[in-house]
Amino acid sequence: MLSVLIPCYNYNIVPLVEEIHQQCLASLVEFEILVFDDASKSNFKIHNRTINSLENCSFRELKENIGRSKIRNLLAKEAKFENLIFLDCDTLPKNDNFINRYIEHFDLNVIYGGISQTVNKPPKPFRLRWLFTKKREQKAECSSNFFIKKSIILQNLFDESINKYGYEDVLFFKSLENNNITVNSIKNPVIHLDNESALEFIKKVEISLNTLNELVIDKKISRRDSKIYNYYQSLSFWRLNWIPTIVFKLSKNQMLKNFSSSQPSLLLFDLYRLGYFCTLKSKL
Repeated sequence: MLSVLIPCYNYNIVPLVEEIHQQCLASLVEFEILVFDDASKSNFKIHNRTINSLENCSFRELKENIGRSKIRNLLAKEAKFENLIFLDCDTLPKNDNFINRYIEHFDLNVIYGGISQTVNKPPKPFRLRWLFTKKREQKAECSSNFFIKKSIILQNLFDESINKYGYEDVLFFKSLENNNITVNSIKNPVIHLDNESALEFIKKVEISLNTLNELVIDKKISRRDSKIYNYYQSLSFWRLNWIPTIVFKLSKNQMLKNFSSSQPSLLLFDLYRLGYFCTLKSKL
């Protein structure tokens, strides 16, 4: 018995649901697919409503935006079955045995399946996000694709105090670790569809760094939880944290141009993030 849970916001979720639905039917598992729309403001909702015509599928539209943590907790609470798979709306399974791979491991409590990038490089405005997925994101646990027992997540809910983008998955997996719950990893990736331009991605990164700053102030995140915060602490120890701030202010526009180019630099991207975070801390 399986519940596939998908939070959605301003995205065409139909291709993902149709693929998961087909795989669930082929597996003969008893299943449901729940999609909760977090008060999207786009016309995608009209098309997404067709999901309700599929067997064991439900598309629910929330009246107000509740955020990434609350919507995942709500999905977990509403799920009928003990075995849960969480997927981000802007993904697709890489393989046609995606559901069966998770079914084979129903004896485990938590599984991270992984994330991958599209095979072909996208046009240059979208290449930074593609490169980040390829080199960085697929190496870290995130909430884009994971399996968990309902009884486990109800005891380790996403932190609902995070009402902006970013780091809710870091705190979630940290909570599991703190409660001695093993997160197993298997090769069962989804493909991130890389639909964000560099500037759109940078805006989300800046929001996430503001979230990180708030979590640091609230002492919910430590150095070991964030490389950016760890670098900042090391620089602060040697009283050098002013350097990334100055570099950021002087080079921001040039770095943004690079991010939208055909050869975006992840090194510059890291410097941008560190400089932005140091700038936030310097304002306190």
